[in-house]
Amino acid sequence: NQLLIKQIKYKKMKSFKIKYPIVLLMAGALFLTSCDKDDEDPLTPVPATYKTTVTFNHVSGSNALTLNAPNTPYTNAMGQKYNVSKLRYLVSDVTLHHSNGTEIELEQYFFIDISKPETFSFTPSENIPEGNYTGVSYTFGFNSEDNVDGAYTDLNAANWNWPAMLGGGYHFMQLEGAFIDSSNNSSPFATHMGTARKFDANNDPVYEDNHFTVTLPNSSFEVNSDFKLEFTMDINEWYTNPTNWDFNQYGAGIMPVYDAQILLNTNGKDVLTVVKK
Repeated sequence: NQLLIKQIKYKKMKSFKIKYPIVLLMAGALFLTSCDKDDEDPLTPVPATYKTTVTFNHVSGSNALTLNAPNTPYTNAMGQKYNVSKLRYLVSDVTLHHSNGTEIELEQYFFIDISKPETFSFTPSENIPEGNYTGVSYTFGFNSEDNVDGAYTDLNAANWNWPAMLGGGYHFMQLEGAFIDSSNNSSPFATHMGTARKFDANNDPVYEDNHFTVTLPNSSFEVNSDFKLEFTMDINEWYTNPTNWDFNQYGAGIMPVYDAQILLNTNGKDVLTVVKK
């Protein structure tokens, strides 16, 4: 009987020693699984995101801009009357600046042609997180990295290329029409903007990037639903501030004129405004 009792005790102890490590392993696995699950749970909720639509409007001072309006209805800072027959331009790297320091770029570029209303509105694919944004910035034209000959099929098809002899790449703007000149006659103007070319002391060409990047003033806003960013171009601002533009001096044929290209760059920084709706 005593031998039987010892055998039974030994079997119980052996059974316990075998099962005990399994219990520890199972407990450890449960602990690790619990830790992994906790690690996966975010400490803060993921912010909601919304969609934006980007639109472009065009004015000349207080007047809506109309192509081929009769009787030269618009007036620049020099008091010169003019009308507009063409307006095409390119805006790139439109960026929203969140108060937490992140930046959201809306597409690579927008190409606007005032003769084609379908180019006035765009719906970027980016999702915009809710929150407070400190401002909106953009580049007029392309920066040197993006301004590459033949790189964009749609721009090539639109004959948007800037001549190789003037630095290549693409136009930034074509603004054309007619003005009343100093002889009181109607004369054409063509305000085309792109890379600026000048010549050094050896008469060799030097090409300068002529784009500009602006963070728009008074462009902070809050996102808590789908929204619209409405840009407005006042074309009169190309022709003033800081320097008044004289159509008699800079009418047609200004693409190779270095001073005219630089003047457009310095005058252009307040041409666009934006509001969030």
